[in-house]
Amino acid sequence: MKSTTLCANNQSEQLRREELNRLIDLDRYPIDRLDAPDGQALVAQCKKNLDAQAAATLPGFVRAEALAGLTAEVEGLIPGSRRFANAPRVTFPENEAADDQALVKRVRAMKHSNAYNQILNYQIPNDSDLRAIYLWPMMTEFVRRVQRVDQLHLSQCPHLALNMKVAFEGDTDGWHYDPNDGVVTLLLQAPDEGGEFEYAPNIRSLADQNYEGVKRLFENPETEGRRVDQSPGSLTVFNGRNSMHRVRPVATTRKPRIVAIFSYDQRPDQVFGSDYINMIHELPKGAPG
Repeated sequence: MKSTTLCANNQSEQLRREELNRLIDLDRYPIDRLDAPDGQALVAQCKKNLDAQAAATLPGFVRAEALAGLTAEVEGLIPGSRRFANAPRVTFPENEAADDQALVKRVRAMKHSNAYNQILNYQIPNDSDLRAIYLWPMMTEFVRRVQRVDQLHLSQCPHLALNMKVAFEGDTDGWHYDPNDGVVTLLLQAPDEGGEFEYAPNIRSLADQNYEGVKRLFENPETEGRRVDQSPGSLTVFNGRNSMHRVRPVATTRKPRIVAIFSYDQRPDQVFGSDYINMIHELPKGAPG
């Protein structure tokens, strides 16, 4: 059942711990007291995991009793969502120099399935508990400390700052990098089979696109990739700018995979590219028939 107290129409910074604790397990994950010893220990462990694995996952971050309300809200939003059905995805930067052009062309020409529904920021109600979590300043401060940046801001994109992806049977989110500094995902619902998040930690850098390594990943994901062990309610802080990643195809399932995506950036005015946004709005609406 949806909370009538905790919503984005309230001043998020004024919400009491008791109110937020109905959604977030603040006893286990004390992001409301980051300067206390237990808060510092949480940040230190997340930093360690992010350094070693490019991902820090907090299982049970959102309480099980809160998940039902968050997930039920999604059902009413799916009819207006945009349906990706192998829509083109920009995976690599354009016009880069490389020593082995043949290898670059071969890797860039590899095609990846890309099918899911996306619920955009402006479609999510202002009084959603999901939005309240995203807007809570302590969430941003927690992510900032884990990411080790001097400043971090909520994305200002009206389309993708907060969004959700819904993957039905047969759907997959193809291989890609993220264009912004920090992405946090919250798994709301897992399918019965498949739909695992798979990635290659820090496979590239500013100095080296590592096309040879990416080629091996595309051709042999079972051996070259790593999977994040996520269950509904898990929060994951992820470095997707340099870690190639995807969602594996959803197999036979009675329910779709639903993940919420919180976007942050060191720039206070970050928005996603207009070409991508325009492409989204050209997509059809509704779930697969």
